[in-house]
This record gives sequence, C-alpha cells and structure tokens, in this order.
Amino acid sequence: MNIILLIGGNVVGTAAVIKGIRFLRKTGYAICHIDKFSKEMGDVLREQLSSVCYGSSKAESSRKAYTYRKTLKEFLERYESKAPDTQMGMIGELLTHILVFKYFSEFNAVSPYFNLEERSIKKGFDVVLYSRGENELWITEVKSGELHKNKNANETTASLLGTAKRDLQKRLNENEISLWENAINGAKSVLEDKRDVKDAVIEILYNFEDDVADENAISTNKNVILVASLFSCLSDEIKELEVKKFSDKVIKTKTFRDVIVFTFQKETHQRIVDFLKSEAAS
Repeated sequence: MNIILLIGGNVVGTAAVIKGIRFLRKTGYAICHIDKFSKEMGDVLREQLSSVCYGSSKAESSRKAYTYRKTLKEFLERYESKAPDTQMGMIGELLTHILVFKYFSEFNAVSPYFNLEERSIKKGFDVVLYSRGENELWITEVKSGELHKNKNANETTASLLGTAKRDLQKRLNENEISLWENAINGAKSVLEDKRDVKDAVIEILYNFEDDVADENAISTNKNVILVASLFSCLSDEIKELEVKKFSDKVIKTKTFRDVIVFTFQKETHQRIVDFLKSEAAS
C-alpha cells in the first residue's frame, strides 16, 4: 500500500507505508514518529545501506567492497570508534537518509554518507539532495540528541532545529571553498555512471563555488532542510503545531531561499545499532 504525498494541494509523489512509522508532511515541514522498529524498516535499511553509504552508482555495481555485508562491517567499524554523542549523530543522519528516500520521493541524495578519504566524520554538509523536476539542490543539516536537561520533546526539538539553522546559515555565508569541493567530489562519486543528473548537479555546485571564489557567499539563494533527530520516549511527543511554528519563523526571516523543517522521534537509537550488529553477525 502507498500513501499519496500532497504539498500545498499538489501531488509530489507516493511513498510506501512502513509499519511502525507515523509520517505527516505539509508545506514547509514534515514530522515523523517511529513507534517501533518493524520488519519493513529492517528491510529498508537492508536494501538501502550500501546506496546511502557509498551512493547509488557504487551500490549498483558488482564490486565486492560495496556489498551489503562489507558495508555493514565498514559502518560498524566507523561507529564503534566514535564517542557516544557522535554515535547518536551517525544514527540520526543514517535515519535521515532512509526517511528521505522513503517519504520525500522528489529528492535524490547526491552525497554519500561515508567520508570519502578516511573514517572520520564527513566534512562539509550532512546531506545534499537534488530535485530533478525543479533542477535544484537542497542542503540538509541534521542535529541529533536526547532530551535536553529541563526541556520536553518540543523544547528540545526547537533547540536542535535552532542549532541546525544557525550552523547552516554560518557555513552558507562563509567564503570556504572546501565545503563546495567536498560536495562536488561527493556528487561525482555518487553519480559517476548517471551522466545527465551528474552534469546538472555539478553545474549547480560549481556555480555556488564560483560565488565563494568571488567572496560572495550567501545563504539566501540556497534551499535547505533543517532536521531534528530526537531520541526520547514517545509518551512525550513532538507536536505538529510546534514544528509548524518553527518552520513559519524561519521562513519569515528569509535567511534561505526555501526551507523544509523535518523532525523525527524514536525512543532510542540503540535498536538500529542492534539490528546492524545482528545482520553483521548472521
């Protein structure tokens, strides 16, 4: 069974229903509650992990390094070497890739999850998405965490989103060429055998890099997705009204060209880790 995705009364695509997940999307924002880790969710992780980590071109190849089992091993080696907060952020970013793939059908990821050069955290933007129909890029920033001290789910989510907004605003207004070089290299890796899409994406990225080279970096001509990944008990849920209020506030500032605010909540990130470990051990 599929659900029809409507934005502003327009159909933007369809998405399969994943058991255990409640998803709502409206103009300017989306909210997702992951009530349980279902078989369907495990299937999506299994099917998409290599593509998320390395990009679709490598995942679709026959090379042994990009098989599901090798990708599992590589992911867990990177995960185990990180501090707890970084580990939580890694799972939040992984879930962002998976949820965007399932529920934002107009977008394709044109950045790999893995850092290309080493096993450290990827430098640059968390996720770069391409809307083929609009020929536009969307720069995505993910902030993950548990409940902040003396704050409820809505307050913590607003704090995470605020941090995502400030961080992305700062970087998009910096004349830092390395940010765009990393994005360009990532897109080339992800799209190496998809010539038409690659040419379009690389052209947009080079245009942004040209602005930086001229020391004219600005955030107001960039589309962004601000993501809050909250790991906390769903007895205290993120409320749609609060997400809408944050989205409306950011849009009114005109800091970015266009904005989508996306929040998702899951009780713990450990269930994802346990699944990946069990898959690797099987």
